Amino acid sequence: MVPLVTKDFRRTTFKPRHRPLVRALAEALFSPNGEATSERLDTFVDEVDAFLSPASKTLRFGLVLMLHVLRWSPLFFGRFRLFEDLTVDERVTHLERLDHSKVKQLPLIVVAYKTVLTMIFYEDEDELRGLGYPGAERKRYLTVLPPAKVAS
Repeated sequence: MVPLVTKDFRRTTFKPRHRPLVRALAEALFSPNGEATSERLDTFVDEVDAFLSPASKTLRFGLVLMLHVLRWSPLFFGRFRLFEDLTVDERVTHLERLDHSKVKQLPLIVVAYKTVLTMIFYEDEDELRGLGYPGAERKRYLTVLPPAKVAS
């Protein structure tokens, strides 16, 4: 009888060269003044990878392609460094420039990653508390809506 061999398979979207770029993007979006710890940003890259990896092959291809465009985009704006090699302030300025670009595709890159990263970043309970979200104690709906009257 042939023994059953199982393989522990975990799909990942980001290769090692993508990880510093995603971390640099997250740092520019969520920690321009050093609010997030280095450890938080490193684990955040894993969270983003785990979120994107179950997506379809074409979606993953498109998002990775957008990362490559983002990585090389400073060269087209007169900066002779890759995106992850810029300082945090330069990254923030560059993202704002891309967001307001007249080339139609460049703002889409920023919006696509800003949306995905924001959803994942603020799923964390500590980040929500930092924003002032009350969490499970939220009962505003009870005070806004009057009690329903039963029609007889």
